[in-house]
Amino acid sequence: MHIAYVCGDRGVPIGGTKGASVHVRSLSQALAARHRVSLLAANPGGGPLDGFTPEVHDVGYDATLKRLKRRLAAGRPAGTESREIYALLLGHRIYRRLDEIHRARAIDAVYERHSLWSWAALAFAREAGVPHVLEVNAPLVREQATYRKLAMSGVARACESELVSGADVVVVPSEALARHARRLGARRAAVHVLPNAVDAALFSAPPALPARERGPLEGRFVVAFAGSLKAWHGIEVLLDAFRRLLSSTPRAHLLVLGDGPLRAKVEEAASELGGERVTAPGAVPHEAVPRWLAHAHAGVAPYLRQEEFYFSPLKVVEYQAAGLPVVASDQGHIRRQVADLVTGILVPPGDPIRLAEALERLARQPALARRIGRQARARVLAGSTWERVAARVESLVLARVAAPRLRLAVGRSGA
Repeated sequence: MHIAYVCGDRGVPIGGTKGASVHVRSLSQALAARHRVSLLAANPGGGPLDGFTPEVHDVGYDATLKRLKRRLAAGRPAGTESREIYALLLGHRIYRRLDEIHRARAIDAVYERHSLWSWAALAFAREAGVPHVLEVNAPLVREQATYRKLAMSGVARACESELVSGADVVVVPSEALARHARRLGARRAAVHVLPNAVDAALFSAPPALPARERGPLEGRFVVAFAGSLKAWHGIEVLLDAFRRLLSSTPRAHLLVLGDGPLRAKVEEAASELGGERVTAPGAVPHEAVPRWLAHAHAGVAPYLRQEEFYFSPLKVVEYQAAGLPVVASDQGHIRRQVADLVTGILVPPGDPIRLAEALERLARQPALARRIGRQARARVLAGSTWERVAARVESLVLARVAAPRLRLAVGRSGA
């Protein structure tokens, strides 16, 4: 098959280090091992794509949209509404590029990562008579209104509802997002839960870090955090717990891989506690993550409590693939990823005392930590790889490929 993979979110650079970027690269690469994949990206940047086999198409603004952007900016004060209009207009470029690719070699299915203001991929799929698979990773409109700014909320909600209810297949990483998709109008039978996964080859036998980088980690009980440094990821809870851990486990060392709004908090802790206690290299290339995790003894996912926790944390399965026991917040989909004292330890969200106690237990009982890590790795590599996700996507697409064309053929014959 020829699959068009659409990522119209400029906040998800294809070559980036954030989890969303890793997800797009990993799944599209796994699909490309089975089929031809044309990846249309609003932001193809972020870093080199060595060995990446999908054909990448930049769908950034063309000359017409740039002129429209200048006219809009001249006619109204620059701000949230103007940026939203620009993003909505980007659909014109996506639709046109899909049509160009389709004319050169017929597209058999469209797989789209949901982004705010999406409409073009669904419109193209309807016109071409091919299945449209929508991947929903967050309640985007609610997130935008809560954590950032949203001027055209009515338009955003209309786009979201039309997209989710109109897709042939809706893929989500958690049960909470399945409920969200159904509330937006998706048919129950159309919604499928496919949690985040790992690249098994990447975590097979990572090389050691250079001596200069691994030096501060040697001989320590290393607690690793990998991901964006955002408030709801529990960064401040982690720092509190680590200070408590030091009182009982002086050889503890905190390794923080990632960047984000709370980086200053991590840097303050590093300055206060010293380089022998905290290592924070910032965002590292995804292919380097296994090398760092190979020197850790536990991984943490200390998410704050949320009313409806909808994440399927990539960090959790990657810790497990690295053979680490995971200490994670007991909520949402994490309960499916972590079996308490089997593939990790669950602790109450937002509780630094219980988090510190769980880490202390792993430090004092290395045999328990190793056993949990081995069991976690075995479970992830047996059932949570991107290859398995790609195979499931393939089966969902194949089940839909013939039906839309049949309907079109019937419609034409009766015209």
